[in-house]
Amino acid sequence: MTLQVHGSGTSTVVEARWAAAVDRRGRVAGAKVQTLLDAAVARLTNSTSPWSAWADAQRAISVKVNTIDCQAFSHPELAAAAARGLTSAGSSPSLVTVWDRDTSGLTNRGYTVDKTGAKLGYRCLATEGAGENRTPLSAAIAGTKVHFSKLLTEADLLINIAALKDHSMAGVSLCLKNNFGMIWGADRLHGKFLQGSGCEPGISELAARPEIKGKLQLCVIDALVGICEGGPGSAKHEHAFRYGGVLVSRDPVAIDRRGRAIIEARRQELGLVPLAQRIKPNPSPTKHIENAAALGVSPG
Repeated sequence: MTLQVHGSGTSTVVEARWAAAVDRRGRVAGAKVQTLLDAAVARLTNSTSPWSAWADAQRAISVKVNTIDCQAFSHPELAAAAARGLTSAGSSPSLVTVWDRDTSGLTNRGYTVDKTGAKLGYRCLATEGAGENRTPLSAAIAGTKVHFSKLLTEADLLINIAALKDHSMAGVSLCLKNNFGMIWGADRLHGKFLQGSGCEPGISELAARPEIKGKLQLCVIDALVGICEGGPGSAKHEHAFRYGGVLVSRDPVAIDRRGRAIIEARRQELGLVPLAQRIKPNPSPTKHIENAAALGVSPG
């Protein structure tokens, strides 16, 4: 296992890699992923008890994953490692919730739905539908009214676990783009992507909202497997790559910059044009990352 540190202060990004955490077929070794994540978080927090920075028996913690149909997704083993880290440090199993938009997405990616936490030792469920998990709280994002999930608004803090993948409209889909799964109405936030909007200003404006920015404590990119072309859906085999890594940071802008750099490096290895020059299937600039920085999304 190797640890590499990028940046400093609240914008520090820790990158942990261990080839044995995922095999050539994409099968994940859960115990090694736990070790990988714990080591990364320990280095980020400079603590031998890293999860205690957020764990609390009375604190509701929202762990948002990404389970869109793709070779690169938030693996259940990584989400479980985060949840177990929190509960082992004192969080209540009924107050740690791993979630995404759709039940089918979760189960198809290997997650077990557990609405109480009695089975897994933490809750795992979806926010689908306009029923119990939709809050009346709304916001105007890019001129569009959206509603937030209760799994976000009723939490005290947020952990964002994204995947390492490119995106045909936004260039990359990392922690900032993962926020779209926390709301209803995200389909209307992609903007004029055919003209190269890069899903802006939707991504950056949403990331700056206090409902997200005010609760976000930890950003994670599941870099066990990545895709550099064809995202956010399933990519061609040659565009998926085993990276064997986990990235952690308190700063969604900093971690997305590092995730983008990994994707760009892989594209260069394969002879693909930089994301900013890609025009098919759509222009896909990653302007949301710098726009989010300009809106003060980074902490501190």
